Order: sequence, then structure tokens, then C-alpha cells
Amino acid sequence: MALFSFLQANWFTDFFDDTPTPYYTMPINLSKAGNIAETDIRIDEKYYTYVELYYDHRKQKISRDRYREINDKYFGRYEPFPIFPIKLTVLKYEKNGTSIVVDKIYHTSSLGRSYSSRGIDKFKLQEGSKYRIKVETVEDYLELAELNVEVVIGYIKAK
Repeated sequence: MALFSFLQANWFTDFFDDTPTPYYTMPINLSKAGNIAETDIRIDEKYYTYVELYYDHRKQKISRDRYREINDKYFGRYEPFPIFPIKLTVLKYEKNGTSIVVDKIYHTSSLGRSYSSRGIDKFKLQEGSKYRIKVETVEDYLELAELNVEVVIGYIKAK
């Protein structure tokens, strides 16, 4: 009986589930419209989930001067100015298919959390559920092909 309740709690199935959980990163090429970074994600905590672009200077293969030039031109350090549109789609897996949680284009024009990131959105997702998160470029920015960019999916643990 105790074993049955243990199995019912889904702990056993989650133990063998290799679906990633936040904090998760995946590369994206921002240089061409239609480039996609997507993954399934399992929400295992009751925090808000965020999606952002991350382009840390320590992960670049270009010179520090070139990185600063691109970063200042496209991302801005001190002023919020129009950046570029990014499409975010979040689908929740249901028993009978999927449901749309988010499906919109974001204009990432506000300053990010730091000099090397740009927030896309944050939202509350249901703990214990699985989602498909897809980030897609909407316009061409050929110069950004030089930049190593990751999509980061994480939890906001601050109250």
C-alpha cells in the first residue's frame, strides 16, 4: 500500500524523467529571421519562470572591443532603445494535446538585468507540468552572427 501511494505521488516517474528543468540554456543565432531555439521544460518549483537572451562577454570568440561595439549598437548599455523583435511561444502539454500559454512577439527594448542579458518575459507556470518553449528571431541582423547568444530559462526566486 505504501509503495502504491509512493508511485501515485509521481515522484517515481519524475525521478526517471530527463526533461530539463530551469536553469536551462540553449544557443540561438540572432542573425537571420526564422532561427529557432526550442526545448521541452519541466517546471518543478513554484516560482515565476523567466526567458531571456544572454550574451556574456566571457563566452565570446570575438575580441573584447568588437563585442563592446556590437553590444552598444544592438543592446545599449545605459539607454533603453528599440532592440529587435523576438517571438516567444510557450505551449503546455495537456492530456489531450497542447494549450497555448504565450504566443507573441516581444520588442526587447527595456534594459536587461545586466549588461550581458536582455529579458524577454516572465510568467507563472504550473509546478509539475511540462511545456514547450520556443524562441524565434523575426528579423535579419547579419552583424549579430558574430555574437554567441543563449536563450536562458530560469526561475525568479526573489519574493
